[in-house]
Amino acid sequence: MKTYSKILLLLLACLLSVNVSARKKPRQVVSADTIYVKPFEMPNAGYYLPAPPDTASMDFVDDMIQWQWGKSQRNTPRGRQADLESPWMPYIMESVMSQCLGLDTICKEKTPALARLLLRAYNTGNKSTAAAKTLYMRTRPFVQMGEDTWAEYDTDFLRTNGSYPSGHTSLGWGTALVFAEMWPELQDTIMRRGFQFGENRIITGAHYQSDVTAGYLCASAAFARAHLHPEFDQDIEAARAEYKRLKGLPADYDPTASTGLPQGYKILNAPVDTTSYRYEGDLFRFWKAKQQRYGYRGKVAAQNDNLTIDYLMKIYGKAIGITISRESTPHIVALMELVDKQSDKSARDLKNQYFRKRPYVQLGEGTAVPQWEKSSRKSSSYASHHANLGWSMSMVLAEVAPENQDEVLRIGFNYGYDRVIVGYHWPSDVEAGRLLGAALVARMHADANFKQLIKQARAEYLEALTK
Repeated sequence: MKTYSKILLLLLACLLSVNVSARKKPRQVVSADTIYVKPFEMPNAGYYLPAPPDTASMDFVDDMIQWQWGKSQRNTPRGRQADLESPWMPYIMESVMSQCLGLDTICKEKTPALARLLLRAYNTGNKSTAAAKTLYMRTRPFVQMGEDTWAEYDTDFLRTNGSYPSGHTSLGWGTALVFAEMWPELQDTIMRRGFQFGENRIITGAHYQSDVTAGYLCASAAFARAHLHPEFDQDIEAARAEYKRLKGLPADYDPTASTGLPQGYKILNAPVDTTSYRYEGDLFRFWKAKQQRYGYRGKVAAQNDNLTIDYLMKIYGKAIGITISRESTPHIVALMELVDKQSDKSARDLKNQYFRKRPYVQLGEGTAVPQWEKSSRKSSSYASHHANLGWSMSMVLAEVAPENQDEVLRIGFNYGYDRVIVGYHWPSDVEAGRLLGAALVARMHADANFKQLIKQARAEYLEALTK
């Protein structure tokens, strides 16, 4: 009997060992041919993004509220989705993207072109957070709260890995951006799943909301730089051709022909309102930003109220070290004007879906830029056009002038946040505007004329540097 008990205990130990081993994070080897952006080329999120909120910050209120929301979702179908998608391996994104594309599978054996595109997008997004993670080493929420992660995952590894920004979010959103460009007819479905992939991390307790928000932006920045990789367009075209064959479509079928701009209401969540659990998070963050109105930062924020192309030419020209003008850099100006036009339309389309009162209206107070208060009462606060324009413009110009990508991206980030400082937008309006801007850039990149204009602008920029 004693021998039998020992055997049972040995078998149980073996089973437990296998279970723990299965939950360990596999160590992937990311070789040069499985990623688009090399480490030394990657935009530095430690520079263009702010530091994460600390526990004494008003910003942390939103993180705490969203942490509680995440816990409330765990025993629901949404929570089950977050659990199933928590493993840090490409096969998870292969499953997600195959569902979006209506395919049985994406794998190296059956869909080599799609699998290659996905792996490179996945790895690029994943590595985009490295600089900021190392810089801040933020404690993860489940550690802060004295808990374990809810999902079946390697808790021990996550305890020693920085929470800000979220790597899961960046690899999910980055893959979605690339696949939305590959097949824009399904862009809203693809981008929605990319957005949810980030939200998953709040539900599992692995990340705070601010980690996830930063993860989306890291992926967007890396996506801009990836377009400079010589094989990126080749991979997009090969995957597109493969998908046409799989779907029985003619080789000359154009998935961009009847596809409009991304529809933000299908990608993002509805705006926060005064009855929402998250309203206090927006309110506390707004109050913090408002404190900056009366110093130098507030002065710059008021100046950045300017939406004109001439103003944007001035601030971005300074950032990339050249004079941008209609006479000396016509292609760069044409590119900026195109982004401006498309950004305006995409933001207005989302505003037309919802009407959210602007903070100065909701709170019955003035702004730092009073001349627009009366007219802006009739315009929805969600989503921020300034944030949409600033981030999409920065993504495009970071591709034109990658030598100054960090400064360009920092301008785009601040251009949106300035709208909170001056009192015209809630923080969540700004965050939504940036994400819509990233989706917009993916859609624009699906057009051959836009890509040609990017190349012309890049050549023009390099020529301007020599003068």
